Amino acid sequence: MKQKVIYLLVFLLIGGMQVFAQKYKVLDKSDKKAPVWYESAEAEFIVASAEATTMEAAREQCLASIKRQIIQSVAQNIEFADSHTIKQTTTNNDHISEFLDQYTAEGSTRAASIPYIKGISLSKVDGSYWEKRQDKKTNKITYAYAVRYPFPASEHAQLVAEFEARDQEMEQLVTQMEKELDTIESVEEINQRINKLRPAMDYFFDKTRQEWVKGVVENYKKLPTFITVDGEHIDNKTYSITLMLKGKPITTAAMPKLTANCASKLQASPYEGDILITYDTEDCLRDEQNSIDVVFRLPGKVLKHTFYVSGGE
Repeated sequence: MKQKVIYLLVFLLIGGMQVFAQKYKVLDKSDKKAPVWYESAEAEFIVASAEATTMEAAREQCLASIKRQIIQSVAQNIEFADSHTIKQTTTNNDHISEFLDQYTAEGSTRAASIPYIKGISLSKVDGSYWEKRQDKKTNKITYAYAVRYPFPASEHAQLVAEFEARDQEMEQLVTQMEKELDTIESVEEINQRINKLRPAMDYFFDKTRQEWVKGVVENYKKLPTFITVDGEHIDNKTYSITLMLKGKPITTAAMPKLTANCASKLQASPYEGDILITYDTEDCLRDEQNSIDVVFRLPGKVLKHTFYVSGGE
């Protein structure tokens, strides 16, 4: 019975070795033995490995892996202050897990403005190792590449601080633009505010803040729909127009297009925040309905105003 157990153990051991046997053979490698750090983890270093059909492709994948690992390590340590941001910092929480996935997936793009991320280079690696492999079944040749990249705690802390500062800057920008939505004084200022928000639109990678900044931008885009025209005759050759946004005067540098059925010498010019329309009615008849059309082409809206003038002598 004991002998049978020994045979069984030997059989399982051999079977296990066959299961875990390498599916490839190493044709060439950079060192006789793989370094201790190869496919391991240690404090203040990032180890990245990749396998590709070319050595260069494997190297580039390692570089991308280093960036992803750094970005994720930073994301796990960022503290957020604003109510629009996820406050939890434990990876056991569903919200932060989703956040980290988005952060890592889009981090290469979003983090591009951080000088440290820009400075990540394979020239800074502490060690590297590669193997040229051949698949035992398909004979396909691949290259496995691994690097050991220094990432001391001091640099990690500095990078976390940079990300927090950038996050705070972007959140303060959107908060300010949201509060100042009703302080627009000119039509041109609407697009200026939208352009000012674009860095935040490009930077935010989590859904919560993406939706927040998009909502603020949409509110600015809707403002022209609330613009109306007030007008009054100054005399029989001058008409004054005031643009109004939600009951408050608003200016514009763009003069309107003027057309008339009989009036001539039409001209629009700015005057103390209003627009003065001057015209001549000598060709207009008194017993006809004589009108002048004023058309403003605003962002996302065409605003038309018509006023009537009396005939000439």
